Amino acid sequence: MYKNELEIDVGRCLRALVKKKKFIALFAALFFIVGIGLTLDIGQDMYTANATVYAQADGTFTDAANAVTAMNAYLDVAKSYRVCQRAALIVGRSDIAAKDVQDSVAVYTSGTKSASSTTTNFMNSSATIITFSATTADAALSMEIADAMAESYATEMESILSTDAVKTLDSAVSYEKTRDAQLEAWKNRLFVALVGAVLACLVVVACEIFDRKVRTVREATIRENIPVLGIIPDYKE
Repeated sequence: MYKNELEIDVGRCLRALVKKKKFIALFAALFFIVGIGLTLDIGQDMYTANATVYAQADGTFTDAANAVTAMNAYLDVAKSYRVCQRAALIVGRSDIAAKDVQDSVAVYTSGTKSASSTTTNFMNSSATIITFSATTADAALSMEIADAMAESYATEMESILSTDAVKTLDSAVSYEKTRDAQLEAWKNRLFVALVGAVLACLVVVACEIFDRKVRTVREATIRENIPVLGIIPDYKE
């Protein structure tokens, strides 16, 4: 007894997809509606502002070396609770606490010159830069927090080092929209719709592959293992 093995006819699968395009479109539309339901609460747009501080000293080798290494040595201080608490006080809003400032700020540092740099480099002007990046749903607040963090950190470093080597380099005079809530929601909805369309295509292809109906001479003869005695042609009036 012959056993008809599973064979995938790519052309037939593609024709099935075209034939079932309305089913696929309906499935995608249903998933799109589900996506809308999942993204009714799209959240808020987010805005990011940056302020930078630098450590710089001109003069003796010791002063320069201390100024350059201070930023790296006390980098953890940049986002400490104490610095954030002072920044919250500088912002001066009752709804902004130290924890809010700490959660909204990211700290980045530039490449720095190591303590092994030459004396000439130190004597000229050795500097390292720290960027305070504040992200909130309020553009103005983001700029205020970034500036407050820069000021607070400079004050903290002055207290630690007993020098004013750490200073504000650039204040937050502009901001960047880093999250467009509406655009992100639509992207998510379209993604869900695409998932629905892909699932529908998989269902159509799977049904076509496992359909055991005989459509061609090759299928009827178990891949030409059974001799053909005759073929009845299609009758067309």
